[in-house]
Amino acid sequence: MTTVLTPQVLVVGAGSAGVAAAVAAAESGAETLLVEATGHVGGTLANQLLEHSAGFHDAAGNQVTGGTGQRIVSLLQQYGGSPGHIPDDVAYTATRTPVNHAELSMCEAILLRRAGVTLMLDTAVVAVSTVDSVVSEVAVETAGVGRTVIRPGIVVDCSGDAVVFGLAGAALQTDRPGRTQPLSLTLKLGAVDFGPLLDYARSHPGDFRAGSHIGQPSDDHVNLWGFGALLAAGHADGRLSWRRTELHLAGWPTRGEAVLNVTRTVSGYLVLAEQVMQTVDWFRRYVPGGTNAYLAAVADRVGVRESRRILGLTTLTQEDVLGGRRSPESIGTGAFPIDVHDADAPGLSHTDGLRAAYDIPYGVLVARDFTNLLAGGRCVSSTHEANGSARITATCFTTGEAAGTAAALATLGGFDTHELEVGKLQAALRARGVIGARA
Repeated sequence: MTTVLTPQVLVVGAGSAGVAAAVAAAESGAETLLVEATGHVGGTLANQLLEHSAGFHDAAGNQVTGGTGQRIVSLLQQYGGSPGHIPDDVAYTATRTPVNHAELSMCEAILLRRAGVTLMLDTAVVAVSTVDSVVSEVAVETAGVGRTVIRPGIVVDCSGDAVVFGLAGAALQTDRPGRTQPLSLTLKLGAVDFGPLLDYARSHPGDFRAGSHIGQPSDDHVNLWGFGALLAAGHADGRLSWRRTELHLAGWPTRGEAVLNVTRTVSGYLVLAEQVMQTVDWFRRYVPGGTNAYLAAVADRVGVRESRRILGLTTLTQEDVLGGRRSPESIGTGAFPIDVHDADAPGLSHTDGLRAAYDIPYGVLVARDFTNLLAGGRCVSSTHEANGSARITATCFTTGEAAGTAAALATLGGFDTHELEVGKLQAALRARGVIGARA
């Protein structure tokens, strides 16, 4: 017999956006169910070993992300899993927020429990039924349990890949068909000797991003963006099968650990796995201090920067982001540079810094053709270029929290997502500590 559940709010995906959405919906008084296809919460930031969270501050150092995202960082600090927001060594943004990945996942789970969220792990969405402009049922399969039918009041799709939108036949963006950003698989190395590594960085400033601060072996955290000459040498001698002009290294010198973001392909996991092993071999042979390095961990999922993006009531554009555009329907702010990796080149096609934060309008969360379907995270309604900023984890906390709060207000108020009074949503978000939810 198939189990049937009827939560007021269903959140799909337990990454940064989904956790924030579920916490916000539950704390706003809605019965909230969170389903996640893997066995963990935390998503890309926790389980893809993302180097750190970013986007909490604008270029001038003003905080632009608060609310649940900041609460997660504060709880992680309390448990010793993060130093909080610290200056960005490579001067790409004002700050970065290193995290212990396992402890981040646990802290997010703690907040979910405290909020009263019901969580289903190892649970994938397999079918969506609709009636007119309403998502009426979402079918999920749970490993070892079987099928559950969910009949929600409001659905918040924080899957990253807009899974519910896709299965419902909802409208999607079409500005970059077949030209999305490449995939990566992040890796962590152990037994790295940071003394010689940082000496190399200090003595070869041209091999690293201009304006970089080179730390010390006694530092808890260092951040490096470069190694282009060593990467070129590794490619020239055939040890690296793909070309990269730079890599990003987030290091914990006192622990001898380093996370590397360097692999890249459009072909999938099997290619990335070989690139990971080539990277380890290259690091041992070419990077000073890397002789004894070993592969300590690999992300539990392929890192997807961009896939399906929804077509909402409003679409965030490159001009909105670069111009710091204000919106009377703002539900939060973003400020990370437009960061776009080129699928056909060894570097990035965009690293466009922002002079000021930009507003995120409510309409980018709202399905154009369904009245009980919202999105949060990197699949919100945005152009390819704007998504290069909006996909960052701090901004995902913001859009997720707004979507979860909106879902609760709508279902508890007995109206749909198109009818929601944005001023009421903004007031609720301000009360939650969200920055930039304007009156």
